[in-house]
Amino acid sequence: MSESVGERLRELRTERGLTQRELAGPQYSAAYVSSVETGARTPSGDALRFFAQQLGIDPDELLGGRSPRELIELDCELIETAERFLAGDARRATPRMQRIRRRAERLERPRQAGIALLWLAGYSTGDVRTKYVSAAETALSGEPPPVRAMVVPLRAAVLTGWGEVRYSVHLLETCHAELLRDGYPQPSMLLTLRACLAERHLRQGDLERAAEYAESALRLARGSPAVLAELTRSHVEVCRSHLAADRFADAAASVAAAYDLMQERALHPALAYCLLARARVRGRAGDAEGALADLAAARETAWPDDVPAITVELAAEYLATGRLETAAALLDQIRPAIVAGTPLAAELRLQLGSLARARGDARRAADDLRAAVELATGLGARGVLVRALRPLSELLGETGKQAEAADVLRNGLIALGAEDDRSDSEQY
Repeated sequence: MSESVGERLRELRTERGLTQRELAGPQYSAAYVSSVETGARTPSGDALRFFAQQLGIDPDELLGGRSPRELIELDCELIETAERFLAGDARRATPRMQRIRRRAERLERPRQAGIALLWLAGYSTGDVRTKYVSAAETALSGEPPPVRAMVVPLRAAVLTGWGEVRYSVHLLETCHAELLRDGYPQPSMLLTLRACLAERHLRQGDLERAAEYAESALRLARGSPAVLAELTRSHVEVCRSHLAADRFADAAASVAAAYDLMQERALHPALAYCLLARARVRGRAGDAEGALADLAAARETAWPDDVPAITVELAAEYLATGRLETAAALLDQIRPAIVAGTPLAAELRLQLGSLARARGDARRAADDLRAAVELATGLGARGVLVRALRPLSELLGETGKQAEAADVLRNGLIALGAEDDRSDSEQY
């Protein structure tokens, strides 16, 4: 198995009988040397040249026994293939990433092989995903903790797919706590774990815990997917310029920065849940404009399957602030994408009913609200049912249908008493 730069640095330092303080010299600290040796930090080109000078070797020797150019070009190819995944071209990216994985294994580069496996797992499902995740765990088993931690979100996703949601949350929280406890607070990895935890807690209906993780994740985020894509391309271009000039240490530092940016870009669908959690907290606190901004941003970065639900929630927020035409446009836009007979379809009818009522169209409002109540009752969508009962009964009462209003309330209360207590987030 090949060595990382940190492992090679530690080996050469100890061979020469130097302490970390002695190797650090006047320019760096012993703590910095330690973080490089453990893999928690990637040294800059200047740092690699300085350490090589202290050790009496060429900087390239710190990059391992293989051709530095070949290894760095492998990194660039991996990043460019990951770009294809993010662009939605998984069909072409998958065989290319599989070839990169096999090449990394031939070159004895377990870290690159493991990262390639994680990209393949991220765009697979079922048993295929499980196989890739297990192979990545094996490939990265000898890497430093922040690198091994890269597998944890996908292992948690596998567990969630098996119905082991609580165990997946436990796995994520344990990994997060261990990295902090053991001195590996790598920003990109903490961002990943916190975003995933925010998503899991929000899906479970625990807004308070979701908001905690969401706020800390969003503080670490560096920008939109477009900004991160531009930064990634810039680092890859700089890397290739360094390669052309045989400045391998600088090229390695540039490619390491590109890796971090790619990891954050892949995370943006989970960051959408961070924005969603913060939007709900802001909405409850009366910050309507903040909630609208977060919901709009979440809609832009979410997985396609999550966009309809977020759009309906965004429309509801616009409706609550009296911007009826904007709400109507959003509901009309997303309506064809919502599957009939689902909890989200019931939520849509609730919002359409509320919109019609705000416009003064009592008949249409009653039809939509009645449909929302009936569908929510049949599906056991408790959250939608609770929010649809009152406006429907009030509307029926206002239009002289007191008996029907009483029946609606009575039947709704019976349905609520008969159903298990589930949160809105479990419904759609």
